Amino acid sequence: MTTTLTKPHFGSFTIERKLAHKPERVFRAFEDPQARYRWFVSGEGWEIADYTQVFHVGGHEHGHFRPAGHPSMFGNDTWYLEIVPNRRIVTAYTMSENGKPMSHSLSTFEFHADGAGCRLVFTEQGAYYGGDEDVKNRKMGFEGLIEKLDEEIRTHS
Repeated sequence: MTTTLTKPHFGSFTIERKLAHKPERVFRAFEDPQARYRWFVSGEGWEIADYTQVFHVGGHEHGHFRPAGHPSMFGNDTWYLEIVPNRRIVTAYTMSENGKPMSHSLSTFEFHADGAGCRLVFTEQGAYYGGDEDVKNRKMGFEGLIEKLDEEIRTHS
């Protein structure tokens, strides 16, 4: 369980991945609600209590979820700050556990044409209220999500 500290720990990280799909196809997996749900929200061993996505500048994404059988409910509230189709998505989001903030983050997804594919660059800057491992754990979580994104595009193109 995450304990909320009075002073946040600040951190940032960047993940770069070469995907074998054009930027337009990768971007579409963000804007298409069914695709987004498959790669970003659902997953084996997770219970999803609720989820909504409104994909436009000023739009809001919201969800509550937990590992199957886990007592805590986690929340994600994301606001879309900038959307440049096929090039960039900037969001601000809060993660919570049982209604208490775990982190507040600014994130940027950049889509760069790279030969026949796309170089995806994800950068997060955050204030984390857990411990020293928060940035490392968040990065690992997003590395897994990018793998699911790649799988989503390969299986649903």
